[in-house]
This record gives sequence, structure tokens and C-alpha cells, in this order.
Amino acid sequence: MRLPLDMAKPTRLMVALAGCALAVLLNTGTADGQPSTTPSTPISTPPPDSGGKGDEVVQTQWGPLGPADRDFMNRVKQAGLWEKPAGEKGQAKRADQPKIQEACKHLIEGHTLLDNVVNRAGVLLGHTLPTEASDEQKGWLAEMDAATGDEFDAVFANRLRAAHGKVYAYAAQIRAGTKNELIRILSTQAMITVFDHMKVLEETGRVDFAGLESPQPLAPPPPADNSGAPDANGDQAAGQTANPTDGVVPTVPEGTRFTRTAEQGVFGDNNGVFFGAIAVLALALVGMRMISRSKKSRRKSRSF
Repeated sequence: MRLPLDMAKPTRLMVALAGCALAVLLNTGTADGQPSTTPSTPISTPPPDSGGKGDEVVQTQWGPLGPADRDFMNRVKQAGLWEKPAGEKGQAKRADQPKIQEACKHLIEGHTLLDNVVNRAGVLLGHTLPTEASDEQKGWLAEMDAATGDEFDAVFANRLRAAHGKVYAYAAQIRAGTKNELIRILSTQAMITVFDHMKVLEETGRVDFAGLESPQPLAPPPPADNSGAPDANGDQAAGQTANPTDGVVPTVPEGTRFTRTAEQGVFGDNNGVFFGAIAVLALALVGMRMISRSKKSRRKSRSF
């Protein structure tokens, strides 16, 4: 007895279809396993200056936007408006100094990244960012223009290191207390970038630590409240500072949008894709098994 050759065709077709479905499933999302940049909820871009002014607190879909949040965005933007030119001056004036060159490279690349983040935040939050460095920052650039050789190295390293120390402390303060999701992302990235810049500036060997502003101890805590009432604000603040990068991606690559995505599971936003792929693989294995059995049956039929 010989089995018809057409019996194996349905199983072969099933395996082919399973392979196609698996390829489609595995290509869902981005190549690095991150969620798609398409937001799960629509993002409405507010008009410029709709993010409020002065002491006004504006409600946005990412949380309240207050005066400190707007001030922080302005300072991040203005930092790039003088620190990138400072890096370019260092590259041009001190080409024979590898450590100065390395610091300049970090300054330019770091503030290019921060500019992308703060520009996007400004658009989404309806806040118009400054387009010029402050008068003080312009004065520091003028000092660098006038200096040469070792004098330039000293002005470059000390002006930038002192400014970064103040920005780092301010970014930490904003990160610990802001109620706006986009400002948390921005302040987290600012802390990462500014810390990197402080480190490479110190590695030039030209930072005068004696000239830096000394840290001050924190004010003593208020007396304990024995009323027994839970402090909701305190609990929330503790949760925010326990892990300052919870829920955010610290490094935002060039071109990345801020998005609001669905709550992620064990495999990010691709839980359904993962389990769908497992199901398709199982189906393909069953099909292959059926083909194998069909071949064995045909061999047996030929032996009779």
C-alpha cells in the first residue's frame, strides 16, 4: 500500500505559512527590543507659550508644569548655548592638548543630545525656549576668546567646572520634586550628561578645587509629628527618590520622541508578540513532525 504524494502538501503549506507569520511577529517593534515610537495615546502639541509664565502652574497630559520646571528647561537650553561654543573654542585653540580635546568632545556631544531632549520637551509642553546665552555666559566665552595657552586651559576648565557643579545640584533638586513626566526625563538626562562633563573637566588637571563653592549641610529636619496621620507627600517623595530612573529611559537617542506607552510587562510592550511567536513555533514543529511521519509511511509502503 502506498500513500498519495499529495498528503504531505497541506503540512508543507502549513509550515510555510507558520514561517511567514513568525517573521512578521518577530519584526514587530524596534530592532533593539524597545517599544515602537508610535504613542499608544495621541499626543496633542500645544501652541507656543501655552505652558504658562511666571508663577503659573499649567496642567499638561504629562503632569503639572510649574515655574521651576520652566526655569530648568531654560537653563538646560542656555547651558548648551555657551558650552558647545566653549568646546569648539577649545578644539580650535588647544589642538595639541589631548585632555582638553577630550573634554571638548564630551561637551559638544553631550549638549547636542541635551538640546534634542529639551527642544522636544519645549514643543510638547508649549514652552518657548531661549535662543541666546545669558550675559554672564557670554562674558565667560569672551574670557576664553582673550586667553591663550595655559591661561585658556585654566579659564576653560574652571569656568565650565564651576557652572556644571551648580547645574548638577539644580538638576537633582528638580528630579527629586518635579511632578511632570517630561521634566523627570530631562532632568535625569541632564544629571547623566553634567556628571560626565564634570569628570572629563577634572581629568584635564586644571580645575582649582579650592575655588569651587563649598557644599552646605542640609537644614535640620522638622520635629516629628506625633499625630499618627500618614504623610502622603512624604511617602510619594520617598518613592520618587528611591530609584531616580524608574519609568524613564535615561539616555534619549537622537530623534527619539517622548511618548506615553501602555504599562509594560516582563517583555516590555511586546508580551503579545513573544507569546504569539512561541505559538507559531509550536505550530511549525507539529507540521514538521507530520511531514516526517508522512515520509516514513511512504518508505514503508515502497518496501511492500
